[in-house]
Amino acid sequence: MDRCGLRVGKSLREYQQPVVDEILKIFSEEKKKNVFISMPQGTGKTIIAIAALSELVNRGEAKNVLVLLPRRVLVDQWLDKTQEIFYGLSLMKNPTLSKMGIEKIKGWLKYFGALGMAMTAHSFKNFTKRGYLFDDDFDLVIVDEAADLVVAKDFVEGFRMSEWLKGLEEWKNRKIFLMPYHISERKIKEIVNKFGMNESALIRRNVPEAMLSHLRCTVHDPILIDDPVVDEFVLALQEHCGKIRANVNRILKKHGIKGHVENLETLLNPRTMERLKKIYCLDEETATYLQVMISKYILVQHLKKWFLYSNRKELERSILASQINVGRWLNSEDKKLEELARVVRSYLEKNYKVYIFSQYISSAEVIDEFLKKKLNLKPRDITLITGLDEDQFIKLDGFKRGGLILVSTPVFDKGTDIPEADAMIVYTPPLSIEKLFQVIGRIRGGDILFLAYRGFEQSIIEEVAEKLRKAFAEARGDSSGIDRNL
Repeated sequence: MDRCGLRVGKSLREYQQPVVDEILKIFSEEKKKNVFISMPQGTGKTIIAIAALSELVNRGEAKNVLVLLPRRVLVDQWLDKTQEIFYGLSLMKNPTLSKMGIEKIKGWLKYFGALGMAMTAHSFKNFTKRGYLFDDDFDLVIVDEAADLVVAKDFVEGFRMSEWLKGLEEWKNRKIFLMPYHISERKIKEIVNKFGMNESALIRRNVPEAMLSHLRCTVHDPILIDDPVVDEFVLALQEHCGKIRANVNRILKKHGIKGHVENLETLLNPRTMERLKKIYCLDEETATYLQVMISKYILVQHLKKWFLYSNRKELERSILASQINVGRWLNSEDKKLEELARVVRSYLEKNYKVYIFSQYISSAEVIDEFLKKKLNLKPRDITLITGLDEDQFIKLDGFKRGGLILVSTPVFDKGTDIPEADAMIVYTPPLSIEKLFQVIGRIRGGDILFLAYRGFEQSIIEEVAEKLRKAFAEARGDSSGIDRNL
């Protein structure tokens, strides 16, 4: 009798078993030690990895396994899913060195007959840094949400797994890496190359849309908001930026400095400025003037970001509030918030549960406060969750059970599902399409809606919406084969 396997009444989806078989073939016949799996969100990559683990255990090829995830809550979810669908796969959960030494941890593993450990990537860093874990301690390592194993160039990472899992690429045991399908091909190749092209195989699979009907998202055209004050405000900012940049470039050209024209921010580096003083004989007064002007330029650029995200609460407290154009905008009606309230009300009338996403905490707080007053909501009706909340998952459970509106920053962009939401409104988008796709993938289907000021935001948000549609279409393409071209 097998030591482990699917529980009675449980089964793999039609497209999952072929991927499991391919993993086993890569390990046994092709003698590769790393398998990278890239599939759309919601297709059950975790289940596929657990099923492959189950087979390897039954074959006697995996007696000790290590599972690594970005966050502690995902460790809990991973183990819950394992116990729900499979029998015979017990793992110790996120052991803490401060409470017990490594020998005691290994003793508990042996005493309880556990197959291995599941821990956060940060815990892995601490264990390996102290020399407590080595590759020969495990037959298999599974890394879930592995897209951040290389430093991305298009956004600031939320989880620095590239640093936390440093050294894992040198381990000689078998490894399975799980990644969403939407990450760029360039980034996938960087990740695979980090662990050795000759020792790695990639399974990148689309899944027919018919099999993912429960995950279908409808990306609507952005709702455009007319606001003449916005147009005047933006023009004033652009004119101010242009004048500052032209003035700085004139001084740089006068002194023959060419290498920093496109990246003025680099001139704020003290070492860079000291070097330019020596090479181009810049006097102290000119150098100081340049840095003051560039600081103003950056300040105005930040102001444009503040404006774009309707972050009035912070802007009202800044020195910029005294500027005429800024003050006029601050004193005008926030039409974006008004439109948000109208859209939310229309969804509530359809008995939809609504998820509102904001990239920034202050914007999320403003949204929460505004909707409570505008829609006359009770405290239980709306849930605000930010990275500052220690009880964020308790709050999320409250929304799932009986809440109507969830307002959140990017705290649920990896591995946490919010299937109870029928619609998602993107009030302020993340810094990249990759991050946006991770966030939107949490609702597992439904309406996706963007709000944008006509003119200034319009082209940006329309482009984001179109890229999102294409990403969904690609991820659900009618492809039954396994793409392993590296």
